[in-house]
Amino acid sequence: MIYLKDTLIKLIGVLLCIIILFAVHVKYVSTDDKYEDKVSFSEAALKAQEKETGFYTYDSEDTIVARDDDTRSVLFPDAQYFLCIDDTDGRIICAKNAHRRMYPASMTKLVTALVCCDYIESGEVSLSDEVTVETYYDLSYDGVEPPSLYPGYTISMKDLMYGLMIGSNNYYSLILGEYLCGSPEAFVNKMNEKVWSLGATNSHFENPHGLDDPDHYSTAYDMYLIIREASKHELLNTIDAFKEYEYSYKDENGNVIDDITSATNLFLTDRAQLPAGYTLHTWKTGTTDGAGYALAMVLEKDGHTYITVGATLDDRIELYDYMVKALCLE
Repeated sequence: MIYLKDTLIKLIGVLLCIIILFAVHVKYVSTDDKYEDKVSFSEAALKAQEKETGFYTYDSEDTIVARDDDTRSVLFPDAQYFLCIDDTDGRIICAKNAHRRMYPASMTKLVTALVCCDYIESGEVSLSDEVTVETYYDLSYDGVEPPSLYPGYTISMKDLMYGLMIGSNNYYSLILGEYLCGSPEAFVNKMNEKVWSLGATNSHFENPHGLDDPDHYSTAYDMYLIIREASKHELLNTIDAFKEYEYSYKDENGNVIDDITSATNLFLTDRAQLPAGYTLHTWKTGTTDGAGYALAMVLEKDGHTYITVGATLDDRIELYDYMVKALCLE
């Protein structure tokens, strides 16, 4: 009887251990892959999304980066995701979590800028257009500083674009969206159509600025496709060469207000150094609580184009160190 009792106690103990281990495993998976639960790569889901969007979704044959590609990922232990590609040869230099959904933060503005370029290049609008601010936007609830532009203020399309991309002004993205499409919401629809047409079908945008939202996500691979497209636009390459940009706008009474915006990329401001031989072209940084510190870049060296996309959770300098490390592998 005593033997049976001891055996029963041991069995209960083993069962409890199994339950605890399972619970820890589930918690780990849900924390480490907090966006994976929104990702479905089943054939049925792919077909459903294709039918809904009109664009084909992720397939291993449609991408140069396999879903499980972890080329040299051990070199980037603290990166949430990382991707470096020799785009001239289509060669993967390093990859980590390239197809895992993530918060893109202000890298979102690459898409905002692409849609704006479509309107500019089609002749529907011009960089010289004077844009009147129609709506008061306040993002301070999300930790953003109050706006400097108010209803009745006027600013050129050019200055909105430069402020958007150099200084990553969140309010300018909303003003541009309203000016071009009547509302930021209508503009975001254009953004989603744009990225899906590029094959970036594991992305979905809810706003034009990139502040965290559960339904606002992308992947490192999709961002590679997006910045590669952005690099084809002369306007964006011109903007991205500026360390600082001085401009002005007018208040509702016509008074001129001078302003200046500075680049958020440390490689451009000389607070970080690129490896010898590299020339930086298109780029976009991003920072939010959910995204951490993010950076996407298009660079050139010896006639080859390189594209990098990466993010670290807590350490901005580490992100730039990782970028240098990846580029030094060439």
